[in-house]
Amino acid sequence: MRAALLIVLLACGGSKSKPGDDTKPSPPVSASDCIKTGCSGTICAEPGKEVVTTCEFKPEYACYRDAACARQGDGSCGWTTTPKLTACLAHPPAADAGDTPQ
Repeated sequence: MRAALLIVLLACGGSKSKPGDDTKPSPPVSASDCIKTGCSGTICAEPGKEVVTTCEFKPEYACYRDAACARQGDGSCGWTTTPKLTACLAHPPAADAGDTPQ
């Protein structure tokens, strides 16, 4: 019994790491770490945190086709507010137009 316990201890805890060996630097966060998700692509989220939404279409959803889903100043993913996006959301294209205003 003692021999089996010794083998388990050696196999599981036989090597000790030096302080700092298990800490790896975090990779730099970049804008490409954010993704468009949801059925209509209107959710900007972290990779691995994709969401499922209802598959409906509202005219303002067309505004997000060319919008930037990127890491914001606070580190979270979100839509980058631009004059083009703001104008589009204020006056979305007609549902049958299909394109965002230029």
